[in-house]
Amino acid sequence: MAEDEFVRPPAPHGALPDGPVGGAMGPFDFLPGSEKWKGVALDTVRKYPIPCLLGAAALGFWIGRHKGKAITAAAAGLVTNAVLQNLNRVFEAEGLD
Repeated sequence: MAEDEFVRPPAPHGALPDGPVGGAMGPFDFLPGSEKWKGVALDTVRKYPIPCLLGAAALGFWIGRHKGKAITAAAAGLVTNAVLQNLNRVFEAEGLD
């Protein structure tokens, strides 16, 4: 296996704070010949912005209809974590006085 500058060795606990080891760096990295796909996608959006916007809205609606509960639960979990972290900071700051 060749050394790649973008592949990091795994951490002792198996996870890294900035993402998976050797993960994709951009949205088109999982496709072969990603530069070609990226150019085609961007050209399509430039030529047909309204149909792309409508397609994205339809896809978002479909995902929301079928996975809405899971997305809402994940968003609620993120918000709860953020609130608890802020509360912890407030209470720690008050305890130092």
